[in-house]
Amino acid sequence: MMRSGKHVVVDHGDSLTSLAKRYDISVSELRGANSGRSPTIGQLYFIPQRRGILGRSTASVHDSNITEAYLNSGEFVWPVPSSKRISSGFGKRWGKHHEGIDIPGRIGTAIIAASDGKIIYSGSGIGGYGNITVILHDNGYHTVYAHAKENLTVAGQRVYKGQIIAKLGKTGRSTGPHLHFEIRRNSRAVNPTRVLAMDDIKR
Repeated sequence: MMRSGKHVVVDHGDSLTSLAKRYDISVSELRGANSGRSPTIGQLYFIPQRRGILGRSTASVHDSNITEAYLNSGEFVWPVPSSKRISSGFGKRWGKHHEGIDIPGRIGTAIIAASDGKIIYSGSGIGGYGNITVILHDNGYHTVYAHAKENLTVAGQRVYKGQIIAKLGKTGRSTGPHLHFEIRRNSRAVNPTRVLAMDDIKR
Protein backbone atom coordinates (compact mmCIF):
# COMPACT_ATOMS: atom_id res chain seq x y z
CA MET A 1 0.00 0.00 0.00
CA MET A 2 1.35 3.44 -0.93
CA ARG A 3 2.58 5.65 1.90
CA SER A 4 2.23 9.36 2.19
CA GLY A 5 4.36 11.38 -0.16
CA LYS A 6 4.13 13.47 -3.26
CA HIS A 7 4.56 13.33 -7.02
CA VAL A 8 7.30 15.23 -8.83
CA VAL A 9 7.83 15.75 -12.54
CA VAL A 10 11.00 13.98 -13.70
CA ASP A 11 13.50 16.40 -15.20
CA HIS A 12 16.60 15.95 -17.36
CA GLY A 13 19.36 14.40 -15.27
CA ASP A 14 17.02 12.86 -12.71
CA SER A 15 17.71 9.23 -11.87
CA LEU A 16 16.84 6.81 -9.09
CA THR A 17 20.11 7.68 -7.39
CA SER A 18 19.79 11.46 -7.66
CA LEU A 19 16.13 11.47 -6.58
CA ALA A 20 16.88 9.18 -3.63
CA LYS A 21 19.69 11.50 -2.52
CA ARG A 22 17.59 14.64 -2.99
CA TYR A 23 14.71 13.33 -0.86
CA ASP A 24 16.87 11.40 1.63
CA ILE A 25 15.44 7.95 0.99
CA SER A 26 16.96 4.69 -0.25
CA VAL A 27 17.03 3.70 -3.91
CA SER A 28 15.22 0.45 -3.13
CA GLU A 29 12.46 2.31 -1.25
CA LEU A 30 12.03 4.74 -4.13
CA ARG A 31 11.92 1.96 -6.73
CA GLY A 32 9.47 -0.04 -4.65
CA ALA A 33 7.11 2.91 -4.29
CA ASN A 34 6.93 3.09 -8.09
CA SER A 35 6.44 -0.64 -8.76
CA GLY A 36 9.98 -0.97 -10.07
CA ARG A 37 9.45 1.70 -12.72
CA SER A 38 12.44 3.90 -13.51
CA PRO A 39 12.00 7.70 -13.65
CA THR A 40 11.16 8.94 -17.17
CA ILE A 41 11.57 12.57 -18.25
CA GLY A 42 8.29 14.47 -18.14
CA GLN A 43 6.42 11.84 -16.15
CA LEU A 44 5.13 12.01 -12.57
CA TYR A 45 7.20 9.98 -10.10
CA PHE A 46 6.08 9.19 -6.57
CA ILE A 47 8.35 10.21 -3.68
CA PRO A 48 7.40 8.34 -0.47
CA GLN A 49 7.87 10.29 2.75
CA ARG A 50 6.81 10.14 6.35
CA ARG A 51 3.06 10.53 6.60
CA GLY A 52 2.08 14.13 7.22
CA ILE A 53 5.66 15.40 7.05
CA LEU A 54 6.48 16.58 3.55
CA GLY A 55 9.53 18.64 2.73
CA ARG A 56 9.52 21.41 0.15
CA SER A 57 10.76 20.10 -3.18
CA THR A 58 13.89 21.49 -4.75
CA ALA A 59 13.34 19.62 -8.01
CA SER A 60 13.76 21.63 -11.17
CA VAL A 61 11.08 21.36 -13.86
CA HIS A 62 11.75 20.99 -17.59
CA ASP A 63 8.51 22.72 -18.60
CA SER A 64 7.31 25.88 -16.87
CA ASN A 65 3.71 24.80 -17.44
CA ILE A 66 4.24 21.51 -15.59
CA THR A 67 5.33 22.12 -12.03
CA GLU A 68 4.65 21.04 -8.50
CA ALA A 69 1.56 22.99 -7.51
CA TYR A 70 1.71 22.66 -3.77
CA LEU A 71 3.96 23.77 -0.94
CA ASN A 72 3.91 20.41 0.89
CA SER A 73 2.75 22.03 4.09
CA GLY A 74 -0.73 22.33 5.53
CA GLU A 75 -3.62 19.95 5.80
CA PHE A 76 -4.38 19.44 2.11
CA VAL A 77 -2.18 19.45 -0.99
CA TRP A 78 -3.08 20.76 -4.43
CA PRO A 79 -4.94 17.96 -6.29
CA VAL A 80 -3.62 18.48 -9.85
CA PRO A 81 0.21 18.63 -9.78
CA SER A 82 0.48 19.53 -13.49
CA SER A 83 -1.81 22.59 -13.36
CA LYS A 84 -1.89 25.61 -11.06
CA ARG A 85 -4.71 27.47 -12.75
CA ILE A 86 -8.20 28.05 -11.38
CA SER A 87 -10.69 28.59 -14.19
CA SER A 88 -13.68 29.09 -11.90
CA GLY A 89 -13.43 30.02 -8.25
CA PHE A 90 -15.47 29.36 -5.14
CA GLY A 91 -18.60 31.46 -4.62
CA LYS A 92 -21.24 33.06 -6.81
CA ARG A 93 -21.29 31.93 -10.43
CA TRP A 94 -24.05 32.33 -13.00
CA GLY A 95 -26.51 33.27 -10.27
CA LYS A 96 -25.74 30.20 -8.18
CA HIS A 97 -23.19 29.22 -5.55
CA HIS A 98 -20.20 27.33 -6.94
CA GLU A 99 -19.21 25.06 -4.06
CA GLY A 100 -15.70 24.28 -5.23
CA ILE A 101 -12.98 25.37 -7.63
CA ASP A 102 -12.37 24.25 -11.21
CA ILE A 103 -8.81 23.35 -12.21
CA PRO A 104 -8.33 23.01 -15.99
CA GLY A 105 -5.82 20.61 -17.48
CA ARG A 106 -5.09 18.05 -20.15
CA ILE A 107 -7.29 14.97 -20.38
CA GLY A 108 -5.60 12.09 -18.61
CA THR A 109 -3.59 14.29 -16.24
CA ALA A 110 -3.11 12.80 -12.77
CA ILE A 111 -5.47 13.78 -9.95
CA ILE A 112 -4.09 13.07 -6.48
CA ALA A 113 -5.62 12.68 -3.03
CA ALA A 114 -5.35 15.95 -1.14
CA SER A 115 -4.84 14.13 2.17
CA ASP A 116 -5.02 10.70 3.80
CA GLY A 117 -8.45 9.14 3.99
CA LYS A 118 -10.95 6.52 2.88
CA ILE A 119 -12.83 6.41 -0.41
CA ILE A 120 -16.55 6.58 0.38
CA TYR A 121 -17.74 6.97 -3.20
CA SER A 122 -16.20 6.21 -6.59
CA GLY A 123 -18.60 6.17 -9.53
CA SER A 124 -20.70 8.23 -11.91
CA GLY A 125 -24.14 8.32 -10.32
CA ILE A 126 -24.19 11.77 -8.71
CA GLY A 127 -25.95 14.42 -10.78
CA GLY A 128 -23.92 15.92 -13.61
CA TYR A 129 -20.54 15.35 -11.99
CA GLY A 130 -19.56 12.50 -14.29
CA ASN A 131 -16.93 10.22 -12.79
CA ILE A 132 -16.57 11.40 -9.20
CA THR A 133 -14.52 10.37 -6.18
CA VAL A 134 -15.31 11.35 -2.59
CA ILE A 135 -12.79 10.89 0.22
CA LEU A 136 -13.53 11.02 3.96
CA HIS A 137 -10.40 12.26 5.69
CA ASP A 138 -9.11 11.46 9.14
CA ASN A 139 -9.87 15.02 10.31
CA GLY A 140 -13.56 14.69 9.42
CA TYR A 141 -13.38 16.71 6.20
CA HIS A 142 -14.51 15.38 2.81
CA THR A 143 -12.89 16.15 -0.54
CA VAL A 144 -14.71 15.77 -3.86
CA TYR A 145 -13.07 15.17 -7.26
CA ALA A 146 -15.47 15.41 -10.23
CA HIS A 147 -15.58 15.11 -14.05
CA ALA A 148 -12.72 12.58 -14.17
CA LYS A 149 -11.95 10.64 -17.30
CA GLU A 150 -11.37 7.60 -15.13
CA ASN A 151 -11.54 6.79 -11.42
CA LEU A 152 -8.66 4.65 -10.12
CA THR A 153 -10.08 3.71 -6.72
CA VAL A 154 -13.03 1.82 -5.26
CA ALA A 155 -15.26 2.56 -2.26
CA GLY A 156 -13.70 1.39 0.99
CA GLN A 157 -10.14 1.78 -0.24
CA ARG A 158 -7.60 3.56 1.95
CA VAL A 159 -5.64 6.27 0.13
CA TYR A 160 -2.81 8.57 1.12
CA LYS A 161 -1.82 12.17 0.49
CA GLY A 162 -0.27 12.44 -2.97
CA GLN A 163 -1.62 9.11 -4.27
CA ILE A 164 -3.05 9.19 -7.80
CA ILE A 165 -6.79 8.52 -7.52
CA ALA A 166 -8.17 9.52 -10.94
CA LYS A 167 -7.41 10.97 -14.37
CA LEU A 168 -8.62 14.43 -15.30
CA GLY A 169 -11.44 14.54 -17.86
CA LYS A 170 -14.69 16.19 -18.89
CA THR A 171 -17.37 13.63 -18.03
CA GLY A 172 -20.81 14.75 -16.90
CA ARG A 173 -21.91 18.35 -17.43
CA SER A 174 -18.63 20.00 -18.28
CA THR A 175 -17.61 22.78 -20.66
CA GLY A 176 -14.10 21.34 -21.05
CA PRO A 177 -11.50 19.14 -19.35
CA HIS A 178 -11.04 20.13 -15.71
CA LEU A 179 -11.25 18.92 -12.14
CA HIS A 180 -14.13 20.25 -10.05
CA PHE A 181 -12.70 20.08 -6.52
CA GLU A 182 -14.56 20.60 -3.25
CA ILE A 183 -13.62 20.52 0.43
CA ARG A 184 -16.50 20.00 2.88
CA ARG A 185 -16.82 20.05 6.66
CA ASN A 186 -20.03 18.62 8.16
CA SER A 187 -21.54 18.68 4.63
CA ARG A 188 -20.81 22.41 4.32
CA ALA A 189 -18.57 23.50 1.45
CA VAL A 190 -15.55 25.63 2.39
CA ASN A 191 -13.34 27.65 0.06
CA PRO A 192 -10.51 25.26 -0.92
CA THR A 193 -8.07 28.14 -1.46
CA ARG A 194 -8.21 28.91 2.26
CA VAL A 195 -7.05 25.48 3.38
CA LEU A 196 -5.00 24.09 0.51
CA ALA A 197 -1.24 24.21 0.72
CA MET A 198 -0.40 25.85 -2.58
CA ASP A 199 2.11 28.11 -4.23
CA ASP A 200 1.76 30.87 -6.79
CA ILE A 201 -1.66 29.85 -8.13
CA LYS A 202 -2.57 31.38 -11.45
CA ARG A 203 -6.17 32.58 -11.68
